[in-house]
Amino acid sequence: MPYNYVIFDFDGTLFDSRIGIVDSVKYALDKLQIDHPSEDVLTSFIGPPLHESFQNHFGLSKDDTAYAVVKLREYYGDKGYMQSKPYEGIFEIIKALQKQHKMLGIATAKPTQYAHSILVENLWDSYFHSIHGSKLEGELFPKEKTIGEVLVDFNPRSLEECVMIGDTIYDIKGAQQHNIDAIAVDYGYGKTRDLKDARPTHFVHTVEEMSRIIL
Repeated sequence: MPYNYVIFDFDGTLFDSRIGIVDSVKYALDKLQIDHPSEDVLTSFIGPPLHESFQNHFGLSKDDTAYAVVKLREYYGDKGYMQSKPYEGIFEIIKALQKQHKMLGIATAKPTQYAHSILVENLWDSYFHSIHGSKLEGELFPKEKTIGEVLVDFNPRSLEECVMIGDTIYDIKGAQQHNIDAIAVDYGYGKTRDLKDARPTHFVHTVEEMSRIIL
């Protein structure tokens, strides 16, 4: 059965947001007077909930974690979000899906406001029926919540026609909790072994491979 309802993750799936997010993490760490970790650790902040990443990597208290998230978003909202660039070939897929009258949505850990601003900046906002992310003030939303909100907006004929596309285990597990198919993309920021261990419906290495499944 073809996928008529397609949900995308944002960072690492539609857009390469690494530079803006990494610089935002560094800014937050500077405010807490914490030395910068390796680039691998900094890049690992892309995708998972920010609170979880700060606590796991730096053992921050609840208050310091909340402060770090506020500072990260302060920088990101001023400069970082403008550093996001779409992956090559993605926009052509979005346009092709729209021509096929498929319903498109975004489920992201990024605040909805930032995701929408980036889409507007790239003239993509009209292509998406539903966009759900976290709240700007830092409230933590698990991926299964944002996927669920998109599905409510979609009101699909059948869950078999729905698919979630993302680059982290959070995307895959979130899709599985809603009993929809998942496509894991290996060109983003997730670890290959972790993605495969999550047992997605499909595993792809490139944008082109992904397009063959959904078009």
